[in-house]
Amino acid sequence: MARIFLFLYDFFQRRKPLFWAVFLGLFALLGAGASRIELEEDITKFFPDDPRVEELNYVFKNSKFVERMVVMVSVKDSTTAPEPDSLIARAEAIAARIDTDLKPYVKQMVTRVDDEKVMEVFRAIQTQLPIFLDEKDYRQLDSLSRPENVQKILNENYQQLISPAGVALKRIIVQDPLGFSFLALKKLRQLQYDENFELYDGYIITKDHRHLLFFIQPVYGPSETGNNTKFIAALNKIVEETTPAHSPVMASYFGASAVAVGNANQLRSDSMLTVGLMVVLLAVLLIGYFRKKRVPFLILIPVLFGGVFSLCCIYLLKGTVSILALAAGSVILGIAVNYSLHFLAHLKHTHDVKVVIKDLVAPMTLGSATTVLAFFCLQFANAAVLRDLGLFAAFSLIGASLCSLIFLPHFISAQMFPAHVEEEGRIERMLLKFESPKMMVIIILLATPVFLYFAGRVSFNSDMGKLNFMHEETRQAQERLEKVNKASLSAVYVVSTGRTLEEALRKNEQATPVLQSLKEEHALHKFSSVSLFLISDSLQRVRIARWNEFWSAQRKETVIATVKREATALKFSQTVIGNFDQLITKTYQPASSEDMSGIRAAFFDDYIIEKDGRATVISLANVDPAKKPFVYKQLERTPAQSFDRQMLTNLFVEYVHADFNFIVTFTALLVFGALFLSFGRIELTLITFVPMFITWIWILGIMALAGIEFNIINVMVSTFIFGLGDDYSIFIMDGLQQEYAYGRKNLPSIRISILLSAATTIAGLGVLIFAKHPALRSIASISIIGIVCVFIMSQTLEPYLFRWLITNRTKKGFAPMTWVGILRTGFTYGLFVLGALLLTLIGFVFRLIPFGKKKIKIVYHTMIRYITWSLIYFEPTVKKRVIGRQPDTFSKASVIIANHSSVLDILLSTLLHPKLILLTNEWVWKSPVFGGVVRLADYYPVMEGAEEGIERLQARVDEGYSVVVFPEGTRSEDGKLRRFHKGAFFMAEELKVAIQPLLIHGAADAIPKGTFYLNKGELTLKFLPRIEPNDPRFGTTYSERTKGISRYFKQEYAALAKAIETPDYYAYRLISNYLYKGPILEWYMRVKLRLEKNYEPFHRMIPLKATILDLGCGYGFLSYMLQFLSPDRIITGVDYDEDKIETALHGYARTGRLNFFCADVTQFPLEKYDVIIISDVLHYLETNAQEALLTRCFEALNPGGKLIVRDGNADLKERHKGTKLTEFFSVKLLKFNKSVNALNFVSGQNLTSLARKHGLKVAQQDDAKFTSNVIFVFEKN
Repeated sequence: MARIFLFLYDFFQRRKPLFWAVFLGLFALLGAGASRIELEEDITKFFPDDPRVEELNYVFKNSKFVERMVVMVSVKDSTTAPEPDSLIARAEAIAARIDTDLKPYVKQMVTRVDDEKVMEVFRAIQTQLPIFLDEKDYRQLDSLSRPENVQKILNENYQQLISPAGVALKRIIVQDPLGFSFLALKKLRQLQYDENFELYDGYIITKDHRHLLFFIQPVYGPSETGNNTKFIAALNKIVEETTPAHSPVMASYFGASAVAVGNANQLRSDSMLTVGLMVVLLAVLLIGYFRKKRVPFLILIPVLFGGVFSLCCIYLLKGTVSILALAAGSVILGIAVNYSLHFLAHLKHTHDVKVVIKDLVAPMTLGSATTVLAFFCLQFANAAVLRDLGLFAAFSLIGASLCSLIFLPHFISAQMFPAHVEEEGRIERMLLKFESPKMMVIIILLATPVFLYFAGRVSFNSDMGKLNFMHEETRQAQERLEKVNKASLSAVYVVSTGRTLEEALRKNEQATPVLQSLKEEHALHKFSSVSLFLISDSLQRVRIARWNEFWSAQRKETVIATVKREATALKFSQTVIGNFDQLITKTYQPASSEDMSGIRAAFFDDYIIEKDGRATVISLANVDPAKKPFVYKQLERTPAQSFDRQMLTNLFVEYVHADFNFIVTFTALLVFGALFLSFGRIELTLITFVPMFITWIWILGIMALAGIEFNIINVMVSTFIFGLGDDYSIFIMDGLQQEYAYGRKNLPSIRISILLSAATTIAGLGVLIFAKHPALRSIASISIIGIVCVFIMSQTLEPYLFRWLITNRTKKGFAPMTWVGILRTGFTYGLFVLGALLLTLIGFVFRLIPFGKKKIKIVYHTMIRYITWSLIYFEPTVKKRVIGRQPDTFSKASVIIANHSSVLDILLSTLLHPKLILLTNEWVWKSPVFGGVVRLADYYPVMEGAEEGIERLQARVDEGYSVVVFPEGTRSEDGKLRRFHKGAFFMAEELKVAIQPLLIHGAADAIPKGTFYLNKGELTLKFLPRIEPNDPRFGTTYSERTKGISRYFKQEYAALAKAIETPDYYAYRLISNYLYKGPILEWYMRVKLRLEKNYEPFHRMIPLKATILDLGCGYGFLSYMLQFLSPDRIITGVDYDEDKIETALHGYARTGRLNFFCADVTQFPLEKYDVIIISDVLHYLETNAQEALLTRCFEALNPGGKLIVRDGNADLKERHKGTKLTEFFSVKLLKFNKSVNALNFVSGQNLTSLARKHGLKVAQQDDAKFTSNVIFVFEKN
């Protein structure tokens, strides 16, 4: 992939006008698309997509009582006597100013209840009385119409008419002398939602006469803060001027618009403050480090490009985006800043733009891809704003990463960071302290379980109100209002929806009786329902029928006659009598919507929403919070929906919690999978991923301990922190891999860029801690915690794990560990420790048995043998083989001498036979794990001296026990045999027993000295013939026998090693040499080894002692294999590809006898060599260059030397097609090999002719079946 970006860099670098045309044209095109996107300001985009939430949001957005502002005029001093008239006077003054000054902003203002509205209701009732009466009313109607009560009622009403009563009341009596209409009219009381209020001269006032309320309906909705800012400022001025400080009355106001304006103003002022601080801090930080004033502007180029690119993509996909998502997404652009920082920091380190592009392509594309995938996971969220955030962030990072690699390099001149030797800076010295972070790693290991314990206690703040800012005056107004209007604290909305108002009313009528029943059961305090006065057509017909049924002809006649008689006696006018007669005898029809428009406009317009082809009727119930579950359960039986703000909160928490858990889990799995596919090794994936996982545990734990809660805002920021952690971890891993694979010291510049990134992000988000707005402050706290944790983990834990697994071992010459090897080692040592503890316990029990000591000893040694046997043979990846063991090998006692290079030697010895006594050194004797077994088995500690132990060992020898001795005394560090000490041979002479030589091969490769890690390998034990005490071949004294047997032992071991150590044996070591250097390289190497049969053919052709030149060595596979197979080979590898040579040079298995050079093979100066290898190289050269190279090689051979050429033979026409196909994949498709020229495959006949011309013998080896690859061996006489 680096080749693509390097090609683009070179292409545009040579065509600067074209570059500017492409960049500016593309930016303009993206900008045009971005400018057309429609911004959504809907706050409800925060909430999940749920029918209940949508319904409640619909009610809140369209119902007038939600937008209504309350103005409350109150008595200041609670000790003074209430004066309602003074409250009314002050309220009228405020209302007058509002009516004069705020007309553009006020749609409607309600200061008092108009008597005319009551009369409007009465006229509707009188006109259509039957439709307003329910069954309960008929029981009272029956009582009112009885003759004995008619006289009494008429007399009372007569007294009202002649008294100074209200005009409205007199009008009602004139129209309805028996007061039947009052049965319906008194239902207006149920619309009084809170019993703490009453009417005083038409004004709504509290019963203690200390507070007066009136209402304002603003023209603009709460979200239109631009216009409302002017409105609130003017309203505030009116309140201050009409209620001065010395006044006994004060006024305050509260409503959604006031809260929204305060919120917006505080956000604006906080943003100006924090942005100013951020700009200053970032400028000082970046200019201070880079020493270039234009660096901040360069860093912003990919950020701006990414933002425009994202908006254009979203426009093409859906056309709209939530402005809330953009606000949160602007924080996410902090990740995009990283790309510029990485580029500039690395450029300051390397001073070469092309090197920077080459080094950053892999980590930047991988980091961007994984973070982009993580943000795309937000498409599974239930909240629309999170989905928009995911799209905006993902596309922004795509655009920023592409801009950083394609366009940013052309904004940087070659002289920006001139190449010169720089003194190590203070930042670099500080970061060097992280190179050996053992103490920090210990702290991490100790703190992580603690944080994990507390992590589950992090709570989610679901109260959206706490994310809003309120000025103190607004908060106090809210508290005063809630004190006098407690009903608002437990409001339940009962919503009935239909395609038409008629349908909605029918559904509401089914809910109203349930509400009435709940009220009678004291499950709710009060409720208000439009169904008391706005009746559906179907119910109207039912009630009219009930009226007609009640007023039978006889009842009508009796009541009308009684009223006429008594009314005449009281001197009521005939008009009054006629009105009553008409009320009873009138033929009623269902009222039309026009008939009810007056009553609806007077009292019920706020409870009805008719919009978008649907009608919604709202009833309000005042419910005790403890009884809400019961109320909801009862209302489930109705077609209406019921919910409250707390239900919205609960749903919000439920969905966010589910979204958060799902997205975190799914994102983690997705990132893990992407890392695994990229690295190709589970080990590197875990090293990269585990710090991210632990970082998350730390963040949650610290938040829980500090009492910091999650909310919808900082949950979005947490995705940003996860993206940063992902980015940091990938870049650190790339730096570690670059250093391990190629020896490139890029890690310091990566560390610096990460430090700058963390510092700039903290500067950008941390300054929000100075904000007063709670949402902004919540971002600051989690940002600082998260970024510090991410930085610490990436700088300490990840390098530590990489070095523990890989480089700390390879520096000592050991193979890097693998997860299979770790499991293998853990399983083996687990069995070992378990077996040792079991044997120790059994040994102590056996020691308590007072009889049969010899038999018990045999049983104990047999148990030791089978447990050690199981340890060795239960490991399937280590092959085992025993050679030369005879039936009588252990028939009589002997001194068994074995070479010692591994801890496995002890186990391999003890598994051979029960009757064995080992000589052990001090650390084995005192081992806390298996020291007890050693002591209980009567093994002999050598620190006591061989002479002192003869008598003790003689007793065991007499019992048939053989003594196992490692004559080297200590383990060999490199597997080579050391000098034999005389003790074993002195012991054999004194004990008068034979010496049994035992060769142990492969143990040093399985578990070498200096490590406990168990490698894959092959263990071979070979018994040599027993050497009897009287055998004179090796001398007569123990000193002579020491030298003779040592010489014999080493000769036999060398012969055994030569037979075993074949290319197949060393294949695992060769593979280990190239582990963790890239998945493609590892895959290529494994395939190459299989195709080359582990280079067995080359090994057979080349002497074990030779000076070898490998021209076109590539990654050095063949060169390393030839080195493994013989330490007497001096090998030089040459290749044109610098990356391959750097990889070959930095293999952990390379010794001083193996070297590599990056050079053109046609120009490399040749010395004298015993063997020259040209494998799969000639076809990359032109024909004349091929001949010239071969001629030079012929001349560089020593007498008897060999030139080995392996290449495609163009003479083999059919098979040659297969060779061409493999080269197409290697050169053209996978770009694994570089080729400057067209491919020129050699002719076997031409090669033979050229060799004979120079006097060389030619031999061919043709083992290929599907390709034309042939090995030509040219031997110099």
